[in-house]
Amino acid sequence: MSIAHGGLPEIVAATRLKKDGPNAITPPRDNQVLKILGFIFGGFCCLMWIATVLIFLSYYPLPQLDGSTPSVYNLALVILLLVVIFFQAGFYMWQDWSSSSVMNKINGLLASEAVVIRGGKSITIPARDVVVGDIIEIKLGMKVPADCIYLEASADLAVDRSILTGESIAVAGTTKSTDSSFMESKNVGFMGTLVVNGSGKAVVVFTGDNTVMGQIATLTGKKKTERTLLQKEIDDFVLFVALIAIGTAVICLLVWKFYLMKQPNPQYTLIGMLNNICGIIVAFVPEGLPICVSVALTLIARRMAKQMVLVKNLTTIETLGSVSVICTDKTGTLTQNKMTLRDTGIGYKDIKEVSPKARSIMHHIAAQCCAADFVDGEDVPLADRQISGDATDKAVLRWAQELGSVETIRNSFTKLFEIPFNSRNKWMMTIQRPMSPSGDAIFGGSVTMFVKGAPDFLYPKITGILDAEGNVMPYDEEAKSKVNKMQMKWAGEGKRVLAFVYKPLKIDIASLGEDLEKTAMDNMDGLVLAGLGAIVDPPRPETKGTVEKCKKAHIRVAMVTGDFALTAVSIAREVSIVTTEHVDTVAEMRGRTDLRSMKFTMKKGKKVYERSNIKAIEEDHRAIVISGSEIPSLTSEDWDKICCYQELVFGRTSAEQKLLIVDEFKLREEVVAVTGDGVNDSPALKAASVGVAMGGGSEVAMESASIVLIDNNFSSLIAGIESGRLCFDNIKKCIMYLIPSGSWSELWPVLLSIFIGIPLPLNTAMCLVVCCITDVFPSMALIFESPESTLMSRPPRNPKKDRLVDAQMFAHVYIFIGTTQCVFAHFMYFTYFWLEHGISFNDLVFMYGKLGNDPVVFPTQNFTLSDFTTYSNAANSVYFVALVILQVFGNVYASRTRFNSLLQQNPFWGPTRNLFIPLAAAASVLVAILFVYIPGLNNVFNTAPIPAKYWFMPIPLGFVIILMDELRKLAVRVYGPDSLIAKISW
Repeated sequence: MSIAHGGLPEIVAATRLKKDGPNAITPPRDNQVLKILGFIFGGFCCLMWIATVLIFLSYYPLPQLDGSTPSVYNLALVILLLVVIFFQAGFYMWQDWSSSSVMNKINGLLASEAVVIRGGKSITIPARDVVVGDIIEIKLGMKVPADCIYLEASADLAVDRSILTGESIAVAGTTKSTDSSFMESKNVGFMGTLVVNGSGKAVVVFTGDNTVMGQIATLTGKKKTERTLLQKEIDDFVLFVALIAIGTAVICLLVWKFYLMKQPNPQYTLIGMLNNICGIIVAFVPEGLPICVSVALTLIARRMAKQMVLVKNLTTIETLGSVSVICTDKTGTLTQNKMTLRDTGIGYKDIKEVSPKARSIMHHIAAQCCAADFVDGEDVPLADRQISGDATDKAVLRWAQELGSVETIRNSFTKLFEIPFNSRNKWMMTIQRPMSPSGDAIFGGSVTMFVKGAPDFLYPKITGILDAEGNVMPYDEEAKSKVNKMQMKWAGEGKRVLAFVYKPLKIDIASLGEDLEKTAMDNMDGLVLAGLGAIVDPPRPETKGTVEKCKKAHIRVAMVTGDFALTAVSIAREVSIVTTEHVDTVAEMRGRTDLRSMKFTMKKGKKVYERSNIKAIEEDHRAIVISGSEIPSLTSEDWDKICCYQELVFGRTSAEQKLLIVDEFKLREEVVAVTGDGVNDSPALKAASVGVAMGGGSEVAMESASIVLIDNNFSSLIAGIESGRLCFDNIKKCIMYLIPSGSWSELWPVLLSIFIGIPLPLNTAMCLVVCCITDVFPSMALIFESPESTLMSRPPRNPKKDRLVDAQMFAHVYIFIGTTQCVFAHFMYFTYFWLEHGISFNDLVFMYGKLGNDPVVFPTQNFTLSDFTTYSNAANSVYFVALVILQVFGNVYASRTRFNSLLQQNPFWGPTRNLFIPLAAAASVLVAILFVYIPGLNNVFNTAPIPAKYWFMPIPLGFVIILMDELRKLAVRVYGPDSLIAKISW
């Protein structure tokens, strides 16, 4: 909302251009999940609907056109396809319904009722019915029902805006515009904010989705963001499957029309060929994949929740696993956020060595210019007293209390005005009037300004400095040098330095007027430096180990903080972000020639980079520190070099600069995770590949992020990254398991039947049973697989090269596993004909239309058409059983790992056990038994009972598949990731 608020008429006029409506926020949805499932269902179900329509036409009316009888098999197949489609649609609806939890959270923040003045009377109405132009009453304890402009405000009106801005100090309300920014002006009330004092009346100017809260809700569920990596992968896979399925079907149809139909005895009529086309489509569509993907994401999300990582968008899980750079804040993320003011200096001396007067001035500033308060009474020991406020103010308050009673000092002054600390100014200011002559004597004025904040931001405004005796001396070059030396010493020790300054305002209180903010800003010069304080925020005990895990996982950790650069580097050393003795500066970086340029190509005048694991040639010069003041001068070539460093520290950065850092990394094909907890972090959290908010942070930050660390612990993030990598691996394993049987081994029976004229080894109905039932159980069991030992030691996935579905995967599932299974299943199929009925392979090929004659004539013997149909149905069952057995006794165990041996990843006992696999295998076999031996299913789906030996004969063949894949994995482990076998492996 970029409306200039010069006054009420302009705002109301602007808002009337918008359409009035109910004051309701459109529910946000977990759109990434819905989009990915929608595309799967849209792409896959489109093919399934095509198959359904074609088969239904084969049932009715096409048979009537040629005088044949409609086939019950075709009707059963149509019903089965519809069951699959509607089951997936039901699952889709359930997922849609379950993704609305974020809306419940936002609704809890909003007002349920509002008091409005209509017809000259105050009435209470549901907050959702408030419209633009309503006059509303606001009172203590109420939530503001809509964005509004104050018409009346009591002198003590104060509203807590922390839900939107993250600032803990309540904002005083006024009827006058105080800022050109809608968010900053104090005459504006926002939906969902809490009235903590006073009362007033206001006119509603924005409602529902047009409010600031509404925009946050909209960003949660409707903001246009880049597609996640997983969504892009699935999109490509669906498109590939659709093109191949339709292409293959069209080719087969053309061959039938222009070649097979010209044969003396065409094997297939139009109806038969349509059934074959449907078989091809069904074979290519992995019907169980949508459910497997969604269940995998949900299970991983639950696992991450136990690790104190809350996932808002499920598809972000896989993106988190691909993270190559983490841009992390320092305070509260890497450190404990338990600050202690340990060192103080007045007149270049420790506070213990200065006069009582100098100490008293410092004490007064610390006590007054501090937005923290004690919760407990003075009867509780100071070390145990609870304090409300942010970490810095808590440290200052506790230190001030050690010098003397803070309450006594505060009671001796009257607060006239205050500007809370914010990330833009990096200081806090308060204007106080002493209530006793002693206060006036200390500071030499009837009104005094106290300021506390970052030295770099306050030094330009300082003209005087206290000496050890408490006298004001000129802030000359000598003083600046000594102060800078003290600051650099503390910063180099990893301490955060604060400056305490003041200024007596020699003005009459009566002349201050109502616009105290203007008076305050006009007097922000000529300040006196009372002293410096050094705050220590020790690193979390687990942070160093977590950073080392990141490095082992080939993930760079870049510290991006608002603290002084030297302080940041010191903490970075403690937590192993920086491990070298020497840290390059920007000037040194520009002079280096040993940094290889990042690969890029020019497209439409822009650089398109290719990510590579670039390392600095000199290991002693792999770290760099960059200050926020240097960032504006950096060129594209500078960023090319900076992104080559392995250890990076950015100090004194603003919100805009943090966003720029993220964008530069993303431009160079890095997958960037950003941590943050404040409103100023929101732009970077939104722009990042994965935005990670702290659970104790502002609501805006948590809404902007896609992941929330509930325990504010950086180590939880690395656990989330491990889960993300596991998610990608397990989804890929599901695809690896589904395709060999679900596509390849089901496609070839149709192709061989069309091109060499054998009886169809596997009918379309049994293809569906394999894809939608027997294969689904084991594929879902693979979702529960434990991570391999190499999961967190290999580099993060490069989305441009290591795809979910790539050439290596197709080579593996089609040529290596798929062809093997296909050959073994056909071997069982032809073995059945030979052993049970004396029909050889040569007898079956090139029979084409002869198989429909009665009797069916072979070179050595003849069969009635009824008997041969029964034998064909039994052979169909043999092929079906062979696929099931090969999958559950072979492929499922081969698909469990990418690199580890089956013995290293034992599925039956130990930490890697997965008992869901044998249970899933038993369920698949049970389903197969039902379809093979129940007469009713035999009649409908053209199957027939088979001898028991055909259930056991494929088992050794399944072990062959395991052995083949074990040898492949052994070669990868022995010859390494750069070997030929590794490069062509999935």
